[in-house]
Amino acid sequence: MVTTTKRWTVEELERPGAPDGLYELIDGEIVPMSPAGDAPSSVGMTFGYFVSGHVRQHHLGRVYGADGGFVLFSDRQLVRAADVAFVRADRLPPESERGKFPRLAPDLVVEVISPSDARADILDKVAMWLAAGVRLLWLADPPAATVTVYAPGRDPILLATGDELGGGDVLSGFRVPIAELFT
Repeated sequence: MVTTTKRWTVEELERPGAPDGLYELIDGEIVPMSPAGDAPSSVGMTFGYFVSGHVRQHHLGRVYGADGGFVLFSDRQLVRAADVAFVRADRLPPESERGKFPRLAPDLVVEVISPSDARADILDKVAMWLAAGVRLLWLADPPAATVTVYAPGRDPILLATGDELGGGDVLSGFRVPIAELFT
């Protein structure tokens, strides 16, 4: 576990010698990420499976896992990670920057609620993703088997078993029954 009072920059985290482990950088402070339990981890992987399969089949871009960080704001020392993220092919960073954190907001973010997540923290993270430019965010709640769909300028939509999750204009043609995501 990282315990330090040092303020970090994004660039320092991209160099050899950066701290090991899973963490996010929030305004210069390294914030450790706890491992996910059974349900949040498996639900995250299930979302990744369906999203990645669709993206690869249609050559739409790149899918990132829970360890993939993004620099969301150019004026802050901030790196956030989503449980699953998708970036369209036409927005991908050049190959020469593959060793760095992408300096962009993903087009799609999936966040899976863990039992240890405080509701206020979850909603703050959703708001940050949307403020950074994420076009579609799916918030999965494993115990309730629901997905709340967020998009800028729209009211959230709660989907449950019996409903179908669609990718809209962000992930064109993507559709999966909610029940499939929580089995």
